[in-house]
Amino acid sequence: MLDSVSLGCLILFVVATLWVTEWIHVSLTALLIPVLAILSGIFDVNEAFKSFANPIIFIFLGGFALSAALHRQQLDRRIAQTIIRLARGQLSRAATLIFMTTAMLSMWVSNTATAAMMLPLTLGVLSSLDYSEHRQTYLYFLLGVAFSANIGGIGTLVGSPPNAIAAAAVGLNFTQWMMYAIPVVLVLMPIMVYTLRFCFKPDLRAQVEFEQSAPSPLNSAQKLTLLVFALTVLGWVFSQQIGLWLGIKGSVDALVAVSAIVLLGSMKLLTWQTFDQQTDWGILLLFGGGLTLSALLSSSGASAFMAEQIIQLITEMPLILFVLGMVVFIMVLTAVASNTASAALLLPIFLPLAEGLGVSQIGLALLIAVGASCAFTLPVATPPNAIVFGSGFVPQREMLRVGSILSVVILPVLMGLGFN
Repeated sequence: MLDSVSLGCLILFVVATLWVTEWIHVSLTALLIPVLAILSGIFDVNEAFKSFANPIIFIFLGGFALSAALHRQQLDRRIAQTIIRLARGQLSRAATLIFMTTAMLSMWVSNTATAAMMLPLTLGVLSSLDYSEHRQTYLYFLLGVAFSANIGGIGTLVGSPPNAIAAAAVGLNFTQWMMYAIPVVLVLMPIMVYTLRFCFKPDLRAQVEFEQSAPSPLNSAQKLTLLVFALTVLGWVFSQQIGLWLGIKGSVDALVAVSAIVLLGSMKLLTWQTFDQQTDWGILLLFGGGLTLSALLSSSGASAFMAEQIIQLITEMPLILFVLGMVVFIMVLTAVASNTASAALLLPIFLPLAEGLGVSQIGLALLIAVGASCAFTLPVATPPNAIVFGSGFVPQREMLRVGSILSVVILPVLMGLGFN
Protein backbone atom coordinates (compact mmCIF):
# COMPACT_ATOMS: atom_id res chain seq x y z
CA MET A 1 0.00 0.00 0.00
CA LEU A 2 1.47 3.34 -1.04
CA ASP A 3 1.72 6.16 1.49
CA SER A 4 0.30 9.63 0.77
CA VAL A 5 3.64 11.03 -0.42
CA SER A 6 4.08 8.22 -2.96
CA LEU A 7 0.48 8.61 -4.11
CA GLY A 8 0.98 12.35 -4.58
CA CYS A 9 4.15 11.80 -6.61
CA LEU A 10 2.41 9.12 -8.71
CA ILE A 11 -0.51 11.44 -9.47
CA LEU A 12 1.94 14.20 -10.42
CA PHE A 13 3.75 11.83 -12.80
CA VAL A 14 0.49 10.77 -14.47
CA VAL A 15 -0.76 14.36 -14.82
CA ALA A 16 2.61 15.66 -16.06
CA THR A 17 2.81 12.91 -18.68
CA LEU A 18 -0.70 13.63 -19.95
CA TRP A 19 -0.19 17.41 -19.99
CA VAL A 20 3.12 17.25 -21.85
CA THR A 21 2.10 14.57 -24.36
CA GLU A 22 -1.50 15.85 -24.70
CA TRP A 23 -2.61 12.25 -25.19
CA ILE A 24 -5.98 13.56 -24.02
CA HIS A 25 -6.98 17.23 -24.03
CA VAL A 26 -5.27 19.22 -21.26
CA SER A 27 -8.66 20.28 -19.84
CA LEU A 28 -9.76 16.64 -19.57
CA THR A 29 -6.55 15.92 -17.67
CA ALA A 30 -7.45 18.80 -15.34
CA LEU A 31 -10.80 17.13 -14.63
CA LEU A 32 -8.99 13.86 -13.94
CA ILE A 33 -7.03 15.43 -11.05
CA PRO A 34 -9.93 15.64 -8.53
CA VAL A 35 -10.98 12.11 -9.55
CA LEU A 36 -7.50 10.79 -8.74
CA ALA A 37 -7.42 12.83 -5.52
CA ILE A 38 -10.66 11.20 -4.34
CA LEU A 39 -9.79 7.65 -5.44
CA SER A 40 -6.39 7.90 -3.73
CA GLY A 41 -8.03 8.97 -0.48
CA ILE A 42 -5.98 12.18 -0.26
CA PHE A 43 -9.11 14.38 -0.54
CA ASP A 44 -12.81 13.85 0.06
CA VAL A 45 -15.28 14.96 -2.62
CA ASN A 46 -15.83 18.48 -1.23
CA GLU A 47 -12.10 19.15 -0.85
CA ALA A 48 -11.27 17.75 -4.29
CA PHE A 49 -13.65 20.08 -6.14
CA LYS A 50 -13.28 23.15 -3.93
CA SER A 51 -10.58 24.72 -6.11
CA PHE A 52 -12.94 24.82 -9.10
CA ALA A 53 -14.80 27.61 -7.26
CA ASN A 54 -11.64 29.61 -6.52
CA PRO A 55 -12.26 33.38 -6.94
CA ILE A 56 -9.42 33.59 -9.46
CA ILE A 57 -11.55 31.57 -11.92
CA PHE A 58 -14.34 34.16 -11.75
CA ILE A 59 -11.85 36.98 -12.30
CA PHE A 60 -10.75 35.33 -15.53
CA LEU A 61 -14.40 34.70 -16.45
CA GLY A 62 -14.95 38.46 -16.12
CA GLY A 63 -12.03 39.01 -18.48
CA PHE A 64 -13.67 36.74 -21.06
CA ALA A 65 -16.92 38.73 -20.71
CA LEU A 66 -15.17 42.07 -21.29
CA SER A 67 -13.38 40.64 -24.31
CA ALA A 68 -16.63 39.27 -25.74
CA ALA A 69 -18.45 42.59 -25.19
CA LEU A 70 -15.70 44.61 -26.88
CA HIS A 71 -15.80 42.21 -29.82
CA ARG A 72 -19.61 42.22 -30.08
CA GLN A 73 -19.71 46.02 -30.11
CA GLN A 74 -16.77 46.08 -32.60
CA LEU A 75 -14.80 48.25 -30.18
CA ASP A 76 -11.67 46.11 -30.32
CA ARG A 77 -11.30 46.66 -34.05
CA ARG A 78 -12.25 50.34 -33.72
CA ILE A 79 -9.54 50.96 -31.10
CA ALA A 80 -6.90 49.23 -33.21
CA GLN A 81 -7.86 51.07 -36.41
CA THR A 82 -7.85 54.43 -34.63
CA ILE A 83 -4.35 53.91 -33.28
CA ILE A 84 -3.05 52.72 -36.65
CA ARG A 85 -4.57 55.83 -38.26
CA LEU A 86 -2.41 57.91 -35.93
CA ALA A 87 0.68 56.55 -37.71
CA ARG A 88 -0.25 58.71 -40.76
CA GLY A 89 1.51 56.47 -43.23
CA GLN A 90 4.88 56.39 -41.45
CA LEU A 91 6.02 52.77 -41.20
CA SER A 92 8.27 53.29 -38.16
CA ARG A 93 5.47 55.00 -36.23
CA ALA A 94 3.01 52.34 -37.40
CA ALA A 95 5.25 49.58 -35.99
CA THR A 96 5.51 51.30 -32.61
CA LEU A 97 1.77 51.93 -32.38
CA ILE A 98 0.85 48.42 -33.55
CA PHE A 99 3.13 46.77 -30.99
CA MET A 100 1.94 49.10 -28.20
CA THR A 101 -1.71 48.53 -29.11
CA THR A 102 -1.23 44.77 -29.22
CA ALA A 103 0.48 44.72 -25.82
CA MET A 104 -2.11 46.98 -24.17
CA LEU A 105 -5.09 45.08 -25.60
CA SER A 106 -3.48 41.79 -24.60
CA MET A 107 -3.53 42.89 -20.96
CA TRP A 108 -7.35 42.96 -20.96
CA VAL A 109 -8.36 40.79 -23.91
CA SER A 110 -7.12 37.24 -24.44
CA ASN A 111 -3.82 36.89 -26.27
CA THR A 112 -5.55 34.78 -28.91
CA ALA A 113 -8.27 37.35 -29.64
CA THR A 114 -5.73 40.19 -29.68
CA ALA A 115 -3.44 38.47 -32.17
CA ALA A 116 -6.38 37.39 -34.35
CA MET A 117 -7.62 41.00 -34.45
CA MET A 118 -4.27 42.71 -35.00
CA LEU A 119 -2.98 40.35 -37.71
CA PRO A 120 -5.34 41.47 -40.51
CA LEU A 121 -4.88 45.12 -39.54
CA THR A 122 -1.10 44.71 -39.69
CA LEU A 123 -1.29 42.95 -43.04
CA GLY A 124 -3.46 45.84 -44.23
CA VAL A 125 -0.72 48.30 -43.29
CA LEU A 126 1.84 46.19 -45.16
CA SER A 127 -0.37 45.50 -48.18
CA SER A 128 1.22 48.26 -50.29
CA LEU A 129 4.67 46.66 -49.81
CA ASP A 130 5.79 43.79 -52.02
CA TYR A 131 6.58 40.75 -49.83
CA SER A 132 9.52 39.56 -51.93
CA GLU A 133 11.20 42.98 -51.69
CA HIS A 134 10.25 43.74 -48.07
CA ARG A 135 10.36 40.24 -46.55
CA GLN A 136 12.39 41.37 -43.54
CA THR A 137 9.90 44.16 -42.83
CA TYR A 138 6.99 41.69 -42.97
CA LEU A 139 8.75 39.35 -40.53
CA TYR A 140 9.54 42.25 -38.20
CA PHE A 141 5.92 43.38 -38.06
CA LEU A 142 4.27 39.97 -37.85
CA LEU A 143 6.56 38.43 -35.24
CA GLY A 144 6.36 41.74 -33.37
CA VAL A 145 2.58 41.35 -33.15
CA ALA A 146 2.82 37.76 -31.86
CA PHE A 147 5.53 38.56 -29.31
CA SER A 148 3.78 41.77 -28.18
CA ALA A 149 0.63 39.75 -27.47
CA ASN A 150 2.66 37.22 -25.46
CA ILE A 151 4.47 39.91 -23.46
CA GLY A 152 1.49 42.22 -22.97
CA GLY A 153 -0.53 39.38 -21.50
CA ILE A 154 1.90 39.25 -18.57
CA GLY A 155 0.65 42.60 -17.25
CA THR A 156 -2.65 41.65 -15.58
CA LEU A 157 -4.32 38.61 -14.05
CA VAL A 158 -6.74 38.35 -16.97
CA GLY A 159 -4.03 38.79 -19.61
CA SER A 160 -2.72 35.22 -19.57
CA PRO A 161 -3.82 32.07 -17.66
CA PRO A 162 -0.41 31.37 -16.02
CA ASN A 163 -0.67 34.75 -14.25
CA ALA A 164 -3.89 33.80 -12.51
CA ILE A 165 -2.55 30.41 -11.42
CA ALA A 166 0.65 31.97 -10.04
CA ALA A 167 -1.25 34.76 -8.26
CA ALA A 168 -3.57 32.25 -6.61
CA ALA A 169 -0.58 30.19 -5.47
CA VAL A 170 1.04 33.11 -3.61
CA GLY A 171 -2.06 35.14 -2.69
CA LEU A 172 -1.64 38.20 -4.94
CA ASN A 173 -4.71 40.25 -5.87
CA PHE A 174 -5.25 42.09 -9.16
CA THR A 175 -3.46 45.30 -8.17
CA GLN A 176 -0.55 43.54 -6.49
CA TRP A 177 0.05 41.43 -9.60
CA MET A 178 0.10 44.56 -11.78
CA MET A 179 2.64 46.22 -9.47
CA TYR A 180 5.05 43.36 -10.10
CA ALA A 181 4.16 42.55 -13.72
CA ILE A 182 3.77 45.93 -15.45
CA PRO A 183 7.47 46.81 -14.92
CA VAL A 184 8.36 43.44 -16.48
CA VAL A 185 6.25 44.28 -19.55
CA LEU A 186 7.85 47.74 -19.79
CA VAL A 187 11.32 46.15 -19.74
CA LEU A 188 10.58 43.25 -22.10
CA MET A 189 8.78 45.24 -24.81
CA PRO A 190 11.72 47.44 -25.88
CA ILE A 191 14.09 44.46 -25.60
CA MET A 192 11.81 42.52 -27.94
CA VAL A 193 11.51 45.39 -30.43
CA TYR A 194 15.24 46.07 -30.62
CA THR A 195 16.03 42.35 -30.87
CA LEU A 196 13.70 42.04 -33.86
CA ARG A 197 15.23 45.15 -35.43
CA PHE A 198 18.71 43.68 -34.97
CA CYS A 199 17.68 40.34 -36.48
CA PHE A 200 15.67 41.61 -39.45
CA LYS A 201 16.95 45.16 -40.09
CA PRO A 202 13.55 46.19 -41.53
CA ASP A 203 13.24 49.12 -43.93
CA LEU A 204 11.00 51.49 -41.95
CA ARG A 205 11.51 54.52 -44.19
CA ALA A 206 8.71 53.60 -46.58
CA GLN A 207 5.37 55.40 -46.60
CA VAL A 208 2.25 53.21 -46.53
CA GLU A 209 -1.39 53.82 -47.30
CA PHE A 210 -3.77 54.41 -44.42
CA GLU A 211 -7.45 55.10 -43.92
CA GLN A 212 -7.91 58.86 -43.66
CA SER A 213 -11.67 59.05 -43.11
CA ALA A 214 -12.76 59.94 -39.60
CA PRO A 215 -14.42 57.14 -37.63
CA SER A 216 -18.17 57.29 -37.10
CA PRO A 217 -19.36 58.51 -33.66
CA LEU A 218 -19.76 55.96 -30.90
CA ASN A 219 -23.30 54.67 -30.50
CA SER A 220 -24.97 54.35 -27.09
CA ALA A 221 -24.19 50.63 -26.74
CA GLN A 222 -20.51 51.22 -27.45
CA LYS A 223 -20.37 54.06 -24.91
CA LEU A 224 -22.01 51.90 -22.24
CA THR A 225 -19.63 49.02 -22.99
CA LEU A 226 -16.63 51.32 -22.57
CA LEU A 227 -18.12 52.63 -19.32
CA VAL A 228 -18.51 49.11 -17.91
CA PHE A 229 -14.98 48.27 -19.08
CA ALA A 230 -13.54 51.37 -17.36
CA LEU A 231 -15.50 50.75 -14.14
CA THR A 232 -14.32 47.12 -14.06
CA VAL A 233 -10.68 48.09 -14.51
CA LEU A 234 -11.01 50.75 -11.80
CA GLY A 235 -12.74 48.20 -9.56
CA TRP A 236 -9.83 45.79 -9.97
CA VAL A 237 -7.20 48.48 -9.43
CA PHE A 238 -8.89 49.86 -6.29
CA SER A 239 -10.27 46.56 -5.01
CA GLN A 240 -8.71 46.89 -1.56
CA GLN A 241 -10.25 50.32 -0.97
CA ILE A 242 -13.63 49.11 -2.26
CA GLY A 243 -13.48 46.12 0.07
CA LEU A 244 -12.78 48.35 3.07
CA TRP A 245 -15.57 50.73 2.06
CA LEU A 246 -18.08 47.88 1.73
CA GLY A 247 -16.82 46.17 4.88
CA ILE A 248 -15.92 42.99 2.98
CA LYS A 249 -13.03 40.86 4.21
CA GLY A 250 -10.55 39.68 1.61
CA SER A 251 -10.21 40.58 -2.05
CA VAL A 252 -13.25 41.79 -4.00
CA ASP A 253 -11.67 41.21 -7.44
CA ALA A 254 -14.03 38.30 -8.17
CA LEU A 255 -17.03 40.37 -7.01
CA VAL A 256 -16.05 43.12 -9.47
CA ALA A 257 -15.68 40.57 -12.29
CA VAL A 258 -19.04 38.90 -11.67
CA SER A 259 -20.74 42.31 -11.35
CA ALA A 260 -19.32 43.25 -14.76
CA ILE A 261 -20.74 40.07 -16.31
CA VAL A 262 -24.19 40.76 -14.85
CA LEU A 263 -24.09 44.42 -15.96
CA LEU A 264 -23.09 43.57 -19.52
CA GLY A 265 -25.84 40.97 -19.78
CA SER A 266 -28.61 42.96 -18.10
CA MET A 267 -27.87 46.02 -20.26
CA LYS A 268 -28.07 43.84 -23.42
CA LEU A 269 -24.48 44.74 -24.30
CA LEU A 270 -23.58 41.05 -24.39
CA THR A 271 -25.79 38.07 -25.14
CA TRP A 272 -25.29 34.78 -23.36
CA GLN A 273 -24.75 33.06 -26.72
CA THR A 274 -21.85 35.40 -27.57
CA PHE A 275 -20.42 35.08 -24.05
CA ASP A 276 -20.64 31.29 -24.26
CA GLN A 277 -18.92 31.20 -27.67
CA GLN A 278 -16.15 33.64 -26.70
CA THR A 279 -15.34 31.99 -23.35
CA ASP A 280 -12.67 29.32 -23.24
CA TRP A 281 -14.31 27.07 -20.66
CA GLY A 282 -11.46 24.59 -20.95
CA ILE A 283 -9.03 27.18 -19.57
CA LEU A 284 -11.27 27.64 -16.52
CA LEU A 285 -11.26 23.88 -15.95
CA LEU A 286 -7.48 23.94 -16.31
CA PHE A 287 -7.34 26.57 -13.55
CA GLY A 288 -9.40 24.38 -11.23
CA GLY A 289 -7.33 21.30 -11.98
CA GLY A 290 -4.05 23.15 -11.51
CA LEU A 291 -5.12 24.58 -8.16
CA THR A 292 -6.38 21.15 -7.06
CA LEU A 293 -3.04 19.59 -8.04
CA SER A 294 -1.18 22.19 -6.00
CA ALA A 295 -3.37 21.57 -2.95
CA LEU A 296 -3.07 17.79 -3.41
CA LEU A 297 0.74 17.85 -3.54
CA SER A 298 0.86 20.08 -0.47
CA SER A 299 -1.65 18.04 1.55
CA SER A 300 -0.05 14.69 0.67
CA GLY A 301 3.42 15.94 1.55
CA ALA A 302 4.65 15.24 -1.99
CA SER A 303 5.68 18.85 -2.69
CA ALA A 304 7.69 19.02 0.56
CA PHE A 305 9.32 15.67 -0.26
CA MET A 306 10.29 16.79 -3.78
CA ALA A 307 11.58 20.10 -2.44
CA GLU A 308 13.83 18.25 0.01
CA GLN A 309 15.21 16.04 -2.77
CA ILE A 310 15.92 19.01 -5.04
CA ILE A 311 17.51 20.98 -2.19
CA GLN A 312 19.87 18.05 -1.52
CA LEU A 313 20.84 17.92 -5.19
CA ILE A 314 21.58 21.64 -5.44
CA THR A 315 23.22 22.18 -2.05
CA GLU A 316 26.61 22.67 -3.67
CA MET A 317 25.25 24.47 -6.73
CA PRO A 318 25.42 28.29 -6.85
CA LEU A 319 21.94 29.80 -6.62
CA ILE A 320 22.42 31.71 -9.86
CA LEU A 321 23.04 28.46 -11.77
CA PHE A 322 19.93 26.88 -10.28
CA VAL A 323 17.77 29.85 -11.28
CA LEU A 324 19.31 29.81 -14.78
CA GLY A 325 18.55 26.11 -15.15
CA MET A 326 15.03 26.67 -13.88
CA VAL A 327 14.37 29.48 -16.39
CA VAL A 328 15.71 27.44 -19.32
CA PHE A 329 13.65 24.40 -18.27
CA ILE A 330 10.46 26.48 -18.07
CA MET A 331 11.02 28.07 -21.47
CA VAL A 332 11.78 24.71 -23.12
CA LEU A 333 8.77 23.02 -21.50
CA THR A 334 6.33 25.78 -22.44
CA ALA A 335 7.59 25.69 -26.04
CA VAL A 336 6.24 22.16 -26.46
CA ALA A 337 3.40 22.06 -23.90
CA SER A 338 0.51 24.33 -22.93
CA ASN A 339 1.85 27.35 -21.04
CA THR A 340 -1.11 27.12 -18.64
CA ALA A 341 -0.46 23.44 -17.96
CA SER A 342 3.26 24.15 -17.57
CA ALA A 343 2.59 26.79 -14.91
CA ALA A 344 0.08 24.57 -13.10
CA LEU A 345 2.60 21.73 -13.11
CA LEU A 346 5.71 23.65 -12.02
CA LEU A 347 4.33 26.00 -9.35
CA PRO A 348 3.58 23.32 -6.71
CA ILE A 349 6.99 21.74 -7.32
CA PHE A 350 9.19 24.84 -7.18
CA LEU A 351 7.40 27.16 -4.71
CA PRO A 352 8.25 25.00 -1.66
CA LEU A 353 11.94 25.48 -2.59
CA ALA A 354 11.79 29.23 -1.93
CA GLU A 355 12.51 29.09 1.80
CA GLY A 356 15.37 26.63 1.42
CA LEU A 357 16.93 28.75 -1.33
CA GLY A 358 16.46 31.97 0.59
CA VAL A 359 14.37 33.61 -2.13
CA SER A 360 10.83 34.98 -2.28
CA GLN A 361 7.91 32.73 -3.20
CA ILE A 362 6.44 35.67 -5.11
CA GLY A 363 9.65 35.98 -7.11
CA LEU A 364 9.60 32.29 -8.04
CA ALA A 365 5.90 32.46 -8.95
CA LEU A 366 6.56 35.46 -11.19
CA LEU A 367 9.50 33.69 -12.81
CA ILE A 368 7.37 30.65 -13.65
CA ALA A 369 4.37 32.64 -14.93
CA VAL A 370 6.44 35.09 -16.98
CA GLY A 371 8.69 32.32 -18.28
CA ALA A 372 5.61 30.37 -19.39
CA SER A 373 4.41 33.39 -21.41
CA CYS A 374 7.83 34.04 -22.98
CA ALA A 375 7.47 31.22 -25.49
CA PHE A 376 8.76 32.68 -28.74
CA THR A 377 10.39 29.78 -30.57
CA LEU A 378 7.65 27.60 -32.10
CA PRO A 379 4.16 28.12 -33.57
CA VAL A 380 2.72 25.54 -31.15
CA ALA A 381 4.10 27.37 -28.10
CA THR A 382 1.33 30.01 -27.85
CA PRO A 383 -1.85 30.86 -29.82
CA PRO A 384 -0.43 34.25 -31.02
CA ASN A 385 2.59 32.43 -32.47
CA ALA A 386 0.30 29.97 -34.25
CA ILE A 387 -1.97 32.72 -35.61
CA VAL A 388 0.93 34.69 -37.08
CA PHE A 389 2.54 31.53 -38.47
CA GLY A 390 -0.80 30.69 -40.08
CA SER A 391 -0.63 33.87 -42.15
CA GLY A 392 1.83 32.10 -44.44
CA PHE A 393 4.36 34.94 -44.29
CA VAL A 394 6.45 33.64 -41.36
CA PRO A 395 8.57 30.50 -41.94
CA GLN A 396 8.94 28.31 -38.84
CA ARG A 397 12.74 28.41 -39.12
CA GLU A 398 12.64 32.23 -38.81
CA MET A 399 10.42 32.06 -35.73
CA LEU A 400 12.75 29.46 -34.22
CA ARG A 401 15.89 31.47 -35.05
CA VAL A 402 14.67 34.85 -33.81
CA GLY A 403 12.67 33.39 -30.93
CA SER A 404 15.77 31.57 -29.67
CA ILE A 405 17.84 34.76 -29.83
CA LEU A 406 15.14 36.72 -27.97
CA SER A 407 14.87 33.98 -25.33
CA VAL A 408 18.61 34.22 -24.66
CA VAL A 409 18.52 38.04 -24.55
CA ILE A 410 15.73 38.15 -21.94
CA LEU A 411 17.29 35.46 -19.71
CA PRO A 412 18.82 38.06 -17.32
CA VAL A 413 15.40 39.71 -16.87
CA LEU A 414 13.72 36.41 -16.02
CA MET A 415 16.54 35.41 -13.70
CA GLY A 416 16.15 38.75 -11.93
CA LEU A 417 12.56 37.81 -11.09
CA GLY A 418 13.84 34.77 -9.21
CA PHE A 419 15.79 37.07 -6.90
CA ASN A 420 12.85 39.49 -6.48
